[in-house]
Amino acid sequence: MTKKHDFDAAWKSILEAFEVEIVELLFPEIFNKIAWELGTESLDKDLQEIQKDIFDKDSAENIISDKIIKVRLKDKGSKILFIHVEVQSYISGHEIFGERMFRYFYRIWDKFRYKNKDRSEIVAAAIYTYKGNSGKDKSYVYKLPELENEILIYNFKTIDVEKMELENISDDNPIKLVFKMAKSLLETGARDEDIYEAKIKLSDELATYNKVKNNDQIKALVDFLGYLFLTEDIAFEKKYEEYKRERGGAFKLSIDEIRRLHYKEEGKEEGKGEERKQLVLKQYSKGLSVEYIAEINDLDVEYVREVVKDAIH
Repeated sequence: MTKKHDFDAAWKSILEAFEVEIVELLFPEIFNKIAWELGTESLDKDLQEIQKDIFDKDSAENIISDKIIKVRLKDKGSKILFIHVEVQSYISGHEIFGERMFRYFYRIWDKFRYKNKDRSEIVAAAIYTYKGNSGKDKSYVYKLPELENEILIYNFKTIDVEKMELENISDDNPIKLVFKMAKSLLETGARDEDIYEAKIKLSDELATYNKVKNNDQIKALVDFLGYLFLTEDIAFEKKYEEYKRERGGAFKLSIDEIRRLHYKEEGKEEGKGEERKQLVLKQYSKGLSVEYIAEINDLDVEYVREVVKDAIH
């Protein structure tokens, strides 16, 4: 059975894996003012509650390619900044997209602005991934025809994949490859042959790509490419699976492959003993089984079991 496009799922994996890089691209003015060393927090549960206020229940559950990232600012006493990012992959139709962005804003404002007693800041951005100009708002204006002046103007940052200049994104930011894939999709013909050719071209680049920071990022890129470039003829999908098996590299997604291709000297093949133990414990804390941890790290099952046992006791 042929797969169906799931742009929300595709972009969700990107927003999860490239939080820092997305913010660097969208908000370069404030990027260096964020205390990244304090970490980030994804407010997915809070976002879903907000969506239920804005949409009907079924629609809210289907919208997953939005994100609220919670960070702290360096020079304002660790003041909290909420960053709302929305990916829009289709024309909103009768709905005014700018108004929807404003509704997100005031819901976030109501929920968080005074909750932390620091008058938390809020910024937002929309990423348009479809062709044409329709519905690609950059602001929301509320006005009554009887009054001369606008009552409210709400502006938000936007990126239009169709029109963006890739050379304006730093080569060191792996998000550049994400937008290269998205832009390539818009420029590719509808024939399966064209889609497959574009997919292979991008896959060849991805197989030896060395700008990612971790396994999650390379997996997100592989998944993203797979989600976007789907063909109607299942024969092309089978052909692509064979390509991945033969190509290896990023497509194998083993820890050893990622280290060898993307991490230069750090990590080294066998790794240091303590680093290896910490990796095992981190993965175990995420709910991975002992057997699976051993498999993905090419370790002996008994070794993993002993590391976990020692940590527990």
